[in-house]
Amino acid sequence: MGGAYGSLRLCPVRVAHANSDRAGETGQVSLVVAVLLCVCVVGVATGGSLARLGELRLRSSRIAVAALVVQVSGTVVGGPVHTAGLVVSSGLAVAFLFRNRELTGAGLVAAGLLLNVVVIVANGAMPVSLSAAARAGAPVEDLLAGTDPRHELAGAQTRLALLGDVVPVRLPLRPEVVSAGDVLVAAGIGQLVALVVTGRGAGGPGPAGRASRRQDLGPLQT
Repeated sequence: MGGAYGSLRLCPVRVAHANSDRAGETGQVSLVVAVLLCVCVVGVATGGSLARLGELRLRSSRIAVAALVVQVSGTVVGGPVHTAGLVVSSGLAVAFLFRNRELTGAGLVAAGLLLNVVVIVANGAMPVSLSAAARAGAPVEDLLAGTDPRHELAGAQTRLALLGDVVPVRLPLRPEVVSAGDVLVAAGIGQLVALVVTGRGAGGPGPAGRASRRQDLGPLQT
């Protein structure tokens, strides 16, 4: 089953589940990786360059680092601290995205993060659809045993079930179930990377787009 902003993973952290020689997870890690791989391959094949990613300028990068530290800390401690850490880290991530709102895709990523936070706070954990997991071929042993503190099986009492992990993604080797929020995050990151790699920047097409991105974002701030 399958939750990063850029190279930083700022979405709800997911736990892998073993199933003989295959692993799957809930969240979006594999989904984002697959999207980025496809975007980069197509971008380079059509004349783009991965080196352009190094030209991307971001404001308030310390906020992103703080969000990552908070989420990792909450994950390590676990329990109620995990949920609190998720809320705080997502808030920081959204603040970071707002500071860089000129970037194409930032709005999608922010919306995805907020949707994930809403459903987790409403239920205390990310609800996972058993039927979606079955369609994806993702293992659910930990969910069925009740040993996964970050996820729970969706049922009649689940609040906002449609915002939970209900989208099956049959990726090779790592099948997963993702949420609507995860899809938005992956789409936003993919859109941004595609525009930068192909030289269209974040603010418009062609080389002018790259120039406008630099002008919009200004010098790198930490």
